[in-house]
Amino acid sequence: MATPQQCPVPAGPHDGMDGPPPPREATPPPQIPASPTPSLPTSSQPKKLEERDSEQTKDLLKQFRSILNKLTPQKFEKLMTQVQMMAIDTEERLKDVIDLTFEKAIFEPAFSEIYAKMCSFLNGLKVQRKENPGCQADFPTLLLNRCQKEFEKDKHTNEEEKQRLWEELEDFVGELFKLQMIKEVVMHDCIMKLLKNHDDQSLEVLCKLLSTISKNLDVKKEKHRVDQCFQQMEKMVKERKISSRIRFMMQDVLDLRTNNWVPRRVNQGPKTIDQIREQTKMEEQMEGLYHLRPRPAQNQNAPRQDFWESRPRTRPY
Repeated sequence: MATPQQCPVPAGPHDGMDGPPPPREATPPPQIPASPTPSLPTSSQPKKLEERDSEQTKDLLKQFRSILNKLTPQKFEKLMTQVQMMAIDTEERLKDVIDLTFEKAIFEPAFSEIYAKMCSFLNGLKVQRKENPGCQADFPTLLLNRCQKEFEKDKHTNEEEKQRLWEELEDFVGELFKLQMIKEVVMHDCIMKLLKNHDDQSLEVLCKLLSTISKNLDVKKEKHRVDQCFQQMEKMVKERKISSRIRFMMQDVLDLRTNNWVPRRVNQGPKTIDQIREQTKMEEQMEGLYHLRPRPAQNQNAPRQDFWESRPRTRPY
């Protein structure tokens, strides 16, 4: 009977030992990664929010500037619909919008009426104040602050700059007053300030301003103050201590009041796009004719002027 063949025992530390092999070491269970702890806001996150808000503000102001450039009486309602959809929802944005409108109005006095009308449309805008969230900043107050800031500039400017500043302001401020955006007391302060200066520049601006607003200012409530102003103007005209040009301008304003504020020539208001194009076309035609003018004869003994050189060049209206 054959003896069963024994299987070889694997070599190892149990060689030559009786009994079962020692137990194997237990394999550790797989480590499950812990879920990340939610990170707290870092200092860079508010900065990113500010940068994003700044970019949105830049885009908004770019869009608003484009609307100002397109603004005409014919497009007013359509463009105001676009303005209504804009997110003018912070004090900074509201101030920037007012600054853009103000600067556009004073540098384009021919369109001051339409810009004042736009301000009247935005009159109801209100936003929370940045420094005091419990209070609101409204469009009329910020606009008046902007006007006051401009008025105060003349304290630090020379006479030439002061004249330019007042000329830029008087049309727009007058139109704002006619739309009841500026109170009577503010206008009377401006008038008395101009009247007391006694220089030609201030008196010229005064005459233009009175021609624009006096019909709305000459009411029962403030009539006594208007009377005082016109009495001083009459005195200045009679005393003849001012230049003839300013004296004639003052007399025209006095006559305007005597005529119940009915002007000799009716103000047509802002020009339409077609009127502007027509005027530009006429100016180009006149410019072309000027270049085609006959040349003066070369006379060594007596220089002469031709017809075109002897006439003052005026813009066609």
